[in-house]
Amino acid sequence: MRLKVLVVVIILTLVAASLPFANAQDGASSGLPWWTACEEDLTGQTINFYHFGDLSARYAFITVPLVSGFTDAASYINANGGLCGATIEQVYEDTANEVERAQASWDKFSAEEDAYSIFVYNSNDGELLRDQAGEQEIVLFNAAASEKALYGEDGEPGWQFSFIPLYTDQLGAFCDYIAVPENREAVGLEGDPVIGHLSWPDAFGRSSATPATEAYCESVGVQVVDTPQFFLPDTADLSPLVTALTEEGANIIYTTTLATGPANIAKTIKAMDMENPPMVAGVNWVLDTSVIGLGGEDAFGIVGNLPYLWWDELENPGIQLITGQWVQNHFSQATDEASTRQALGLRNIAYLNAWASLDLWGEAYIRTMNRVGADGMSGAAFYETLRDFQYDALQGILRVDWADGQRAGQVTRIGAIQLVDRPDGTRAPGILPLSDWLDAPDLRAIGGADVPQ
Repeated sequence: MRLKVLVVVIILTLVAASLPFANAQDGASSGLPWWTACEEDLTGQTINFYHFGDLSARYAFITVPLVSGFTDAASYINANGGLCGATIEQVYEDTANEVERAQASWDKFSAEEDAYSIFVYNSNDGELLRDQAGEQEIVLFNAAASEKALYGEDGEPGWQFSFIPLYTDQLGAFCDYIAVPENREAVGLEGDPVIGHLSWPDAFGRSSATPATEAYCESVGVQVVDTPQFFLPDTADLSPLVTALTEEGANIIYTTTLATGPANIAKTIKAMDMENPPMVAGVNWVLDTSVIGLGGEDAFGIVGNLPYLWWDELENPGIQLITGQWVQNHFSQATDEASTRQALGLRNIAYLNAWASLDLWGEAYIRTMNRVGADGMSGAAFYETLRDFQYDALQGILRVDWADGQRAGQVTRIGAIQLVDRPDGTRAPGILPLSDWLDAPDLRAIGGADVPQ
């Protein structure tokens, strides 16, 4: 009953918030009202949006809602004029987090004449395909990519573009925040900050524990334990790893994991019943409804990067649009508690960023076509657009600036999983920003402007 009451409050609030933006759509001629005007009419044509990644294995908690977000965003755009009149159609495959299947999907999609760009979901696929994208002149969009995926072994920008700051840069931004005594007080951290890394042993998990991040954090007054700890996603007992880090003085367990990762760390620390438990912090993926669902109350207080607006920031017109469509397509269709929980499960990072990603891709497509014409579209033409591309997707939900050799986002905020006040006076778990927008430091191993010398 408690869930049903909470759900009714949420849905009424969100529907009401979405109405003003729905009215703003009146008279919009193509897709999204803030897109650059199209100089060619593609009515009657189809534009394929290619993407692939893990939808059934380790990352499924995050990525399954991605397809729902892409589906709903494409449907909305198509119903409101399409992309310059053309219908957007998804073409995607599940790789189940297997390298061979990721390569097979790339081989299949990259052979298509209209595959000017392909969207992938994680650092592992980004590193696998970095050189191939450049060789075949196909833009590779990545929701979140590692430094190696974006800049290679030599620090040279490639054909891959990521929507959020590098994980190294996110850790640097966190250290900037937690180095300030007032901020430590705000999150309940006692004593001088000492970070201990506890992450997965893959390209994603290892991406933030680098000599550059350690040097930067220590330069601003945040100590880092020299020996990071790594664990497999199915590791049952994390307490020995937590103990090893806290015995070296760590009062912050920083994790580059998602879904089960931060949830298990938080639950482990709670179960250890420590006198002075360490705070759990991490990259942007630690702040998600999947972590709240898996970690329960133990997840409250997790601090991380928030390089986009969140669902609770309803004053933003993009959030209003996404919320209204989510309510219409999923929430209002729920008929029992199970389907309600399923609908609520879509209200996460992936669904939100799918909308922002499709918006960004559509704007880049229009700018490219306006410059070279529909007959001149190619991966190389798309790449030229993105090399000097600045855009606030969905009116500021996601912000990118890829000029001057940048291949990742540069701005973020610090946020936390907290209890959020609802209109009926109750409180429910949510994610709220703790800071304003911050310029993340550039901590690339090669050429990072903010790496201490």
